[in-house]
Amino acid sequence: MLALLSPQIFLLYIGTHVTKIIVSAQWQFSVNWVQIKKVIFQRSEVKDMDTSLDKTHHQVVLARQPIVNTSLAPMGYELLYRKNSDALYAEVIDEVGATAQVVAASLLELGMLNLVGDKKAFINFPRAYLLNPNGVPIDPNVVVIEVLENAQFDPVLLAALRRWKKAGYTIALDDFVFDIKLVPFIELADYIKLDIMALGRDAFHRQVEALRGFKVEIIAEKVETWEEYQFCRLLDIKYLQGYFFEKPELMASKSSRVNSMTLLRLMAAMLNSSEMDVAELERLIGQDAGLVHKLLRFLNSPVTGLMASVDSLRLAITLIGMEKLKSLVNLLLMSEMTGDRHVLLQSIMIRAKHAELLARRRAYDNEDKYFLAGMLSMIDVCVGIRLDKALSELPLPHEFINAIVHRSGRVGQTLNQVEQYRRDHAVESSEQNELYETYLDAIKWSDGFISCV
Repeated sequence: MLALLSPQIFLLYIGTHVTKIIVSAQWQFSVNWVQIKKVIFQRSEVKDMDTSLDKTHHQVVLARQPIVNTSLAPMGYELLYRKNSDALYAEVIDEVGATAQVVAASLLELGMLNLVGDKKAFINFPRAYLLNPNGVPIDPNVVVIEVLENAQFDPVLLAALRRWKKAGYTIALDDFVFDIKLVPFIELADYIKLDIMALGRDAFHRQVEALRGFKVEIIAEKVETWEEYQFCRLLDIKYLQGYFFEKPELMASKSSRVNSMTLLRLMAAMLNSSEMDVAELERLIGQDAGLVHKLLRFLNSPVTGLMASVDSLRLAITLIGMEKLKSLVNLLLMSEMTGDRHVLLQSIMIRAKHAELLARRRAYDNEDKYFLAGMLSMIDVCVGIRLDKALSELPLPHEFINAIVHRSGRVGQTLNQVEQYRRDHAVESSEQNELYETYLDAIKWSDGFISCV
């Protein structure tokens, strides 16, 4: 049981329904993999809930809206997130999860060829994705990277966009407003989208004139009326988008469901091995028909350029390769993480790190155990069932469970102090300094952690 407190990857099971993964604070993850940490905060299935996750299929939905030229022929489509088939608008809470769902649906379910044909696919990419140029298995010849207006246009983003550009991708700046400080981004972009509804005609005209000297194509978006269409034509705008031409069209398909347990086991296997053990990967992937189906769909997509047929799972895994397989598993995990869990995530991370740092300050043994205890002390909030019930179904030592639930022993006492200090900062004066200093360090660590998620 003590092996469960290892600073590596910790897989938790609640019967066959709850699967969570805890990653040690000591592991250094790239932006590609830090999303896996969010899995521990997804609400899990419980036995008395009637949930669609028990089904083998579910519906994937996205919307597409054409971007047309002056002859009203589509030059591309913007692919938009939709929560379900009843959603009229995006209702985006988690931008990274929304982008992952759009990419996963277009790549593995609906098919990019079916969605856009031989046209371009414009997809919104939030800052977190833009800073990760190697984690998205998409075709640079098809996908246009739309940079959102809230992406924080700083040197870090500029460097990231240059990497995307070097990799062959086309860049569009969405909801753009000209500023002299943004010239390096304009020079990097292929398209700039101007919102005529938000700007108004006079400001729109000024924006167009400001961009005249740059080698960039302007797309007028939110074009709603005949008058706005004619106004854009007078300004020699070549590409247009808006309700005047077509409202976003819902595209839906049944999708085979992938078991999150399989994804987490697969992720653990790939992270724990420096070399690709095809036999072990074949065993893990073969347990989930939905995952096999998605991998074969990916191999059949134009992005792979595969000409030969695949007659075995082992051959499919070999053809995909370890790095691409990591990207696909990461994409599938993130596509499920569309809830806004950052406030809860930060609270848990601060408590866990504070407990660990306090144990280290006091030279307690097994400081990793305190980090884990801090995390698990809030698992009831994550999974929606009582803390004692959640922990009783985990493969943990009884004394460790008692420390978390009943606050017994040194671990329990440390949790009590951490929780009380976070709540009202009321502690004995002799402990004030060490709690204060470790608390500030925990907040600093947590802020860095959250910024990567």
